[in-house]
Amino acid sequence: MTEKQPMGLLFDSVAYYTPNDINTLCDDMNFEQAYYMMIQALEFAHKSRIFTLQESEIVSKSLRIMNKHFTEDQTEE
Repeated sequence: MTEKQPMGLLFDSVAYYTPNDINTLCDDMNFEQAYYMMIQALEFAHKSRIFTLQESEIVSKSLRIMNKHFTEDQTEE
């Protein structure tokens, strides 16, 4: 059996198979998916050396704060 190959990767990590997949993701995105996509986008930007050293530190700290907040919110539910 042949495995279906993705048309592309968003942020070098999230596969999509048709252009409609992107539309569906945008139309149906929930908070957890949006949060995940932001993390993937920031990690991709960092790996691609888009940020300066100072900007990377700010992004890194921001992600740690967001992750901590998100984790705490999940355990309270």
